[in-house]
Amino acid sequence: MELILEASGVSKKFGGKTALDEVSFNIPRGSTFGIIGRNGAGKTTLIKLILGFLRPTNGKLRVIGGRPGDNFARIGYLPEFPNYHPLFTGREYILYLAEMSGLKSEAAASRTQELLEMTAMAGEASGRRMANYSKGMLQKIGIAQALLNSPEFVVLDEPFSGLDPFAQKELRDIISTLKSGGATILICSHILSHLEKICDAVAVIHKGRIIRHGGMASLLVSRGRYRLSIDNAPARLIADLIEKCGLAPTADGAYIVEEKSPGGKEAILKALIDSGAFINGLSEARMTLDEFFNSTVSGREGE
Repeated sequence: MELILEASGVSKKFGGKTALDEVSFNIPRGSTFGIIGRNGAGKTTLIKLILGFLRPTNGKLRVIGGRPGDNFARIGYLPEFPNYHPLFTGREYILYLAEMSGLKSEAAASRTQELLEMTAMAGEASGRRMANYSKGMLQKIGIAQALLNSPEFVVLDEPFSGLDPFAQKELRDIISTLKSGGATILICSHILSHLEKICDAVAVIHKGRIIRHGGMASLLVSRGRYRLSIDNAPARLIADLIEKCGLAPTADGAYIVEEKSPGGKEAILKALIDSGAFINGLSEARMTLDEFFNSTVSGREGE
């Protein structure tokens, strides 16, 4: 498996303050990887190290086979708080960056149009000065500039910020298209529901340390909790099981049963079968990424 990023024991100190402490993880080429954590957890410091804006105090960090910063031309980056010249129009700004990157006039104009269309900014808005843009419009221009060089590694810091629900869906589609084309995407975001939909793996960073990381599917399996789908169960029995045994209804008509429920999972299943209910399915329950994050971080605040 080819890795686009390798971090081993990476630490960063600012004076006597440790911002990152022995961080280790890998990102395979062609994957979408999420980094999540509370404000001040160390996410931005980690991104700056990956991009070569900072150097680690200790540890080893390799990006696209080299030191951070060595292959910056092969990386696309959207910062959390980008700055734009307010007198540029959106089209002028992307065209300017395209020409600065070395594209000839015709190729620069073509790439600019392609990116504006990709980010739904090719219409009248592209001719307006960016001083008059909304936060969402500025974010779309930021995404366009991050993709200008057709990067193989894309780093997006809070890319969904300021986007309306429709534009957020468009961005998820763009990320999926980039991945299908072979790009690797690293995303930091507080909107965990989006990361759950698009990321292959995720790392939780807390107070400068990565406390959990792995594939999304394996992390979200809720050990000891099961999703139960049933038909023809007597309403009175269901009410009793909810009240006395902790059976929990879900929004889609199924139920969650705990391994350690009063009386035990097997007793609940036996009661249902004896009543004539039909068991359609029983599988390990899956947490949402929000639930996983909260359960992972809770109890560690004093550490």
